[in-house]
Amino acid sequence: MFFNNKNLVLSILFLTILFVFPGCNDSDGEMANVPPSEGENMFTPITSFIVAPPDPVLGSDGRYHMVYELQISNITTLTWTINSIDILDANSNEVYEAFNGEEVTDIIQTIGTRQPINTLDGEQSGIVFLTFSVESAEDIPANLTHRFNITVPGGIPAGFANFAGIPPDAEQYAQFTGQTGVNPPDAILLSPPLNGDGWVAADGCCTAVRHVRGYNAVNGKIFFAQRFAIDWEKLNDEKRIFVGDPQDVNSYFCYGEDVLAVSDATVVTVVNEFEDQVPGQLPQGISLAEVDGNHVVLDLGGGRFAFYAHLIKDSITVEVGEQVVSGQVLGKVGNTGNTLAPHLHFHVMDSPASLGSNGLPYIYDSYELIEMSASTEAFDLAEATGIPLETVPVDNPGPQSDNLMLDQSIVNFE
Repeated sequence: MFFNNKNLVLSILFLTILFVFPGCNDSDGEMANVPPSEGENMFTPITSFIVAPPDPVLGSDGRYHMVYELQISNITTLTWTINSIDILDANSNEVYEAFNGEEVTDIIQTIGTRQPINTLDGEQSGIVFLTFSVESAEDIPANLTHRFNITVPGGIPAGFANFAGIPPDAEQYAQFTGQTGVNPPDAILLSPPLNGDGWVAADGCCTAVRHVRGYNAVNGKIFFAQRFAIDWEKLNDEKRIFVGDPQDVNSYFCYGEDVLAVSDATVVTVVNEFEDQVPGQLPQGISLAEVDGNHVVLDLGGGRFAFYAHLIKDSITVEVGEQVVSGQVLGKVGNTGNTLAPHLHFHVMDSPASLGSNGLPYIYDSYELIEMSASTEAFDLAEATGIPLETVPVDNPGPQSDNLMLDQSIVNFE
């Protein structure tokens, strides 16, 4: 069909860009709550793509956890409020997790900030940080999709509703986006990176914002290297992180502890030149090259790399190209790079670039689960003041194997 009326053509194009073509409407005047059937068109004003398919990992709670991100964009000129987000099985439409109200704001940030939002202005982009868990490996879905219930503040413009065939009393749309497969649960099995008792797995899997939501724009892409990262700090018998001068690295019980190879591997990166920072505040004006401080990267094979950061200068005992064995000493825990207090930062990634990579899950062959920090806030307070860490019991204390300790777990390594 050809149009001779230029104004009509421009009007149709404007409306197409501005708003949505709906799928089937339900009797309540909202878009149907099922994905479009094959061959059906559903215009989605908020588009998305999955940064990487979820990689399930067995946690110390006995459940399989998935951690992943949706990068979203508002491709219209309207402002959209996201009322709810559901994670669904793409095959059965079973809802695994539902986020509503303030929960939505808690999991979305505008790109380039850590500002929580539930509204996307015209042509604005954001990141949705998603996690959920299932009881067993048999319950892991093969494919996921996501349902966004969205609305326009102040109401849907009547002219558009008429053009798009949407009932005039419709208050929100249910659009489906971000379909993805789910990888099999094949986290790499590692030995512990440290020895001894009283180690706190700070900012670990699966909701700790400082790591799980940490991302970097390097090499032309956004990467999420720290999805499964842990900052390891050590407690004494009184559950204190340090005793003495908080600005002296030697006051911290983890400082100078041996850092161990988690597997037989090949050393691919060694940086061993930076001095310790003064604890108590993050360094200002730090360069990209210094962020990791003194660090080691091991090639574990199979496209997996182990990353150890913030080691003491001149403590690193290995060289690039060296073959190491599980349990071999690599260096000592320090306070170099972008760090607030001495600790070992450890994670596994899919390339040897510490920032230009995506984080991969891993599990430990053995450790003893003791208890947990009461919260991230309790840990931060203990780290800042030296008071004993407030702790809470866990449901399954004792020896653990073939799983990943969850955020704020307190563990012993042999």
